[in-house]
This record gives sequence, C-alpha cells and structure tokens, in this order.
Amino acid sequence: MKAERSRSLRWGLIKRLITLQAFLLVLFVFLLVAWIWIINPELEDANEQAVRVVAEHVARDAEGRLQVIGAPEVTELKHRFPELWFIIRDADGSIFQYGEAPAAPLKDGFPRTIDRARVEVGNGTHATVENRDTPIGKLQFTVATERGFPNEGLNVWINIHVDVAKGPDGETLWLNALPAMVFVIFIAVVPMLALTGVATLLVTPRAVGRSLKGLVETATKAQTIDFETRSARLDRSKVPNEIIPLVDAFNHALSKLDEGYNRHNRFLADAAHELRTPIAIARTRADLLPEAEVSQQLRGDIDRLSRVAHQLLEMQAIGVVELRAERRDLNVLVENIVADLAPIAMDVGYDFDFEPSADEAAFVIQPSTIEMAVVNLIRNAIDHGGGKGAIVVKVGAAGTIDVCDQGPGIPPSERDRVFEPFRRINTSSSGAGLGLNLVKRAAEIHGGSVSFSDTNQGFCVRLEIRSIAPSVVGDADRRGGKSLG
Repeated sequence: MKAERSRSLRWGLIKRLITLQAFLLVLFVFLLVAWIWIINPELEDANEQAVRVVAEHVARDAEGRLQVIGAPEVTELKHRFPELWFIIRDADGSIFQYGEAPAAPLKDGFPRTIDRARVEVGNGTHATVENRDTPIGKLQFTVATERGFPNEGLNVWINIHVDVAKGPDGETLWLNALPAMVFVIFIAVVPMLALTGVATLLVTPRAVGRSLKGLVETATKAQTIDFETRSARLDRSKVPNEIIPLVDAFNHALSKLDEGYNRHNRFLADAAHELRTPIAIARTRADLLPEAEVSQQLRGDIDRLSRVAHQLLEMQAIGVVELRAERRDLNVLVENIVADLAPIAMDVGYDFDFEPSADEAAFVIQPSTIEMAVVNLIRNAIDHGGGKGAIVVKVGAAGTIDVCDQGPGIPPSERDRVFEPFRRINTSSSGAGLGLNLVKRAAEIHGGSVSFSDTNQGFCVRLEIRSIAPSVVGDADRRGGKSLG
C-alpha cells in the first residue's frame, strides 16, 4: 500500500499559478500563429505596395531613358496617395523621379548591396528602398506615399528587412517562414516564461504565506486545546472564507464533546455522591457483625467501594472547584499523611519510613489537592508493593515527593498509559485505576510532573510541584515574604 502523499496548499497554489501562466503564454502564441495562418496577411505596407506597382510598369523609352507606363494601376496608386513620390535608378546611374523627395538625403542613391531597407526620416517620412529585378534589368526604387512635415536638421535610420520566400504567383509561403517564426517566438517566450516563473517563485510564496497566516495561527490555536481547555473555540475571523465551514465544524465538534464530557462528569459525580450514604450504612452494619473471615472480607469490599466513590468525587472536583491555595511546608504536610497511613501499611506487612528534607520545603499549594495525590501514591505502593519490604516516603527541598517500595513496579511499556482513567495494570488489585490520573492532574495544577524510576531495591514514583498563585496570603507573605520553588 502506497503512503499518502503530503499535500501542501502553498506549493500547490504556486505550481498551479506557474502552470496557468505557462498555459496562457502558450495559448497566446498558438492563437497568434493561428490568426496569421487564417488571415494570410500580406507582408507589404503602402510603400511596398507602391514599389511593386511601379516596378511592374517601369520601361525605357526609344532613347533608353527610364519611364513609368501610365497604366490604370499607376493612375489608381497616384489617386490613392496624393503625396506619392518615387525615384528609380539603374546600374548606370540613370534616374527617373516622380514628385519631390521631402529630404535631401533621400535623393542620393543607396548602396546597391542593400536589397531592401526601410528609411525613417526625422520629419516623419517613411520610405522604402528596394532592389528589384524588372524586364529592363535590376533597378533600385526609393518610394514613399507620404511627405511628412517641414523640419530642419534631419536624421536618417535604416532598418534592414528579411524577405519571406514567395511562390510563383507571388503568394507568401508561410510554411517556409514557420521555422524562423518558431525560433523568434522561442527566444522571446522562453525568457519571458522563465522570468515569470522566477517572479512567481519569489513573490507567490510570500503572498500565499500572508494569505494563510490566519490559517496557521488557527491551527496553532487548535493544537493548544486539550482536556483542560476543551471549552476554548477557534476564531473564525482569522481564516479565509473557504475555511470558515471547517472551523465551524471543528467548533461544533468541540461543543458536542464538551457537552458530552460534562454530562458524563455530572453522572459520575451524582452516582458517586449517591453511593456514599449506602456505603456508609453498609460499613456500619458490617462493623456490627461477629468477627469472622466472611465479615472481614465484607468490610474490605465495602472499603474498596468507599475508596472508588471517594476517588470519583475527587476526579470530578480537582481542577474544577476553586480550592484554597496557601503557603505550606511539604515536610509537615507529608509527615501528617504518613502518620495516618502508617498503621495500614504496617498491618499489611511493610516497614514504613519517612525522610523529610534537610531544609524547609515551603510552597504555595492547594493542600487538599497535594494531600489527595500523596495519599494515592502511598495507597498504590501498599496495594502493589507485594506486601513485604519497606515503603519510604521522601520530601525534597526543591518540591519533590518520592514514594518508593520494593515491589515489581510498573512495566516500562505501560508507563505512558497508567495515567489514563480506570487503567489497571494488576486486575486483581483493589484499586479502580484512578489514583495515578488524580496524581497527574494535581501535578499539572501545580506546574509540575509525575515520573517513574527503577532502583536497586525496587520502584519509585516522584511527584514534582511548583508554587502557584496564592488565593489566601498569610501574614508573613503580607510582610514581604517570598515563596520558594
């Protein structure tokens, strides 16, 4: 199966623009050639037409002098161009002149090596100089159908023209001219196409990039939306009109997901809340039963139900309910938790130890959130440590809380997934798979993280936190005290 090719909108637009420009240039050339082919235009202008008519009716009189026979074509030419003038020269220097040349340089003969030329005079006169074979020999014709305007200090420009081959009947043979035309078009169009392509490559990416700037910003905003910011929506005013339906669909999907998640949360919270009362009643009644193995198992099951219900309520409340934040020493906070849970750990068979930091570990925290996280870490160590060895809780002055046991730990392949709600590695344990999810959310609220490490004696979980903005500031802080971390 072939991998799907990446589709770049920017380079897709650039390639299409270059292709469109090349297509338009080729189409223009094709239409130009087709137009020339269809209309079959004559290559002669008024001056060239006059040269042809005069050359067809030139002759010599009885004395050998040049003259032009007064044929109807000549008469029509003179009538059509009242300012017509022309000069005819032969190889011997004989001259026949009709009308007056408007500029002195035009009266002189041109080199006979020039078979054809167009002469532009500064007073606006355009004349044609051409050597033609006639029945009386090869003659030079200087012909113009206009006289221009009076002007002093004339200049003369001579442009050399190349004839296109003609057939026996005087018709232009365009097939013979096409190779030259193709060459001319090639040297004219290819540089233009190259210049257009370079300009497109330089200008279009910038123009397209500026047009897509809003789309890039919107995509960046979309990447920042996660579980904690699921109520955020994309701004539709920054994207092109064509992308607005996609943005609206994305926002609609976010709204539906947010609504479904909130409905799910409300259901879990209501269910957990409703369970607390019957669980408490069941626990009271279980305590009244005679001591026996069955009653002990029943109390254990009820404790498990109570713990799951309590964790469900914590999961719905953490990060949602505005909890009080204050400056607390982690050494004192964790020591109190250890004191409460030590009897449970020792009843199971663990050696239990607490190692505070040598220096004060004071941070601005939500005490109830950190207590919940540490309780879950210690309960996990009790549940998964194997029921033997030691459990050690350590506090670091930099804001770290380590809970280490001598159990098998979490397999490396599962360490990225244990934070998912209801994810259980050991299905026979009494937990519901919510503990580490709650620990991670507590760490995120405090700008920290949760990490795992293997030791020579077992496994450690580290909770790392930072100070957060205080909601209630103590007297020491009002006097200018600063939080640590």
